Amino acid sequence: MENPSSASYSSASVQNLSLSMSNLQLNNNSIWADDHILISNNGELSMSSSINHTNWSFRGSQANPLDSKIFVLATSQSGSEYLKELLFSSEDDSRIADNIFYAVFEFLFEFMTDQFAHHVFIELISSTKYDRLQLITLKLASQSQRDLFLMASSNNYGASSIKKLIKLLSISPLIADIVSTLSHLFEHLMITTSGSSIILNCLQVLKIHQIELIYRAAMHSFYKVSCHQQGCFSMKSFINKMSGPRTQQLLFLICQNSVALSKDPYGNFVVQEVIELENPKFFELTCLALKGQFVDLSMMKFASHVVEKIMKNNKFEGTIMAKVVDEFLNSNRILKVAKDRFGNYVIQTALKETMRVNRLMYQRLVMRLKQQEGFDSLKFGHGKNVYKFIKAYSSFPTC
Repeated sequence: MENPSSASYSSASVQNLSLSMSNLQLNNNSIWADDHILISNNGELSMSSSINHTNWSFRGSQANPLDSKIFVLATSQSGSEYLKELLFSSEDDSRIADNIFYAVFEFLFEFMTDQFAHHVFIELISSTKYDRLQLITLKLASQSQRDLFLMASSNNYGASSIKKLIKLLSISPLIADIVSTLSHLFEHLMITTSGSSIILNCLQVLKIHQIELIYRAAMHSFYKVSCHQQGCFSMKSFINKMSGPRTQQLLFLICQNSVALSKDPYGNFVVQEVIELENPKFFELTCLALKGQFVDLSMMKFASHVVEKIMKNNKFEGTIMAKVVDEFLNSNRILKVAKDRFGNYVIQTALKETMRVNRLMYQRLVMRLKQQEGFDSLKFGHGKNVYKFIKAYSSFPTC
């Protein structure tokens, strides 16, 4: 569906659009054009004026009327396609590309975030000269433009535009400016779906040395991002896509903070992701950080999932699970855990997993539960499934 504000520019009228330019003069920092430009058969876009683009690369907020008209045209599907065709065929008349460039540069963020205009932006950066690509990059990466950059990143079309630019700049020194901006905005970008897609895209298309600043930002902001509703999923993806020496450092930081993260409604998902990597070093570091707290964590809504994830891990089932179960066996609160609204699921998992891989430990766990005063109270409330499981497998062989 076309932009309502541009609906008046029908496909037919756009096809008849002419871009005639005359008396174009380049004079140092000024560009003068005396033209009849962007004229449609219904007169909607008619314009005949003398235009002075003084110091166009550093113009203020006062938009040139021609730039405005080109932008309005770009916001319709037919207008966008027409402008793309003009750019594609502008080798015979560079003045056409010049005027489209000035409009895109003036309304840079508007072009990038519009449903149809962003296609014009992408076509322009794909075909423009290096010095103009440099100007676009410097404007986007400018510290004064970071709020607009962030707004553009939270828009799907804007994110698509930025990712295309990153791909084009991947072999250019200009990429350092974009990466610097991304690193400064890392925390804000990672808590939106479109923004995080830009960061994750960098991990795929850029070399490790080019994104050093992004890794540093991740190490600085990982906790806040992990504890955010959307950020936790972005961090999970980041963990799976990252590579290089910074990977070990970031995972180590997550392991160090695994107790607090495990208790968080969203942070626990990040800890579970580290566990699922099945990396012996970081799996053990996570368990070491949680050691001595498995009983308490089992009775917490979010942390209980982490405890279950550890016991369900198949790769290290023989050693790590035994350490977790040992904490239950040595605790006088094991019955309390079994009766808890969250803990009962942990005990059920412990029973199922020990039955599967360590029958002797399973028997010890059952015996420990049965020895507790008030064991029969498990028949009721949250512990009833633990009780049913034990009764159902009460004759399970020990060897």
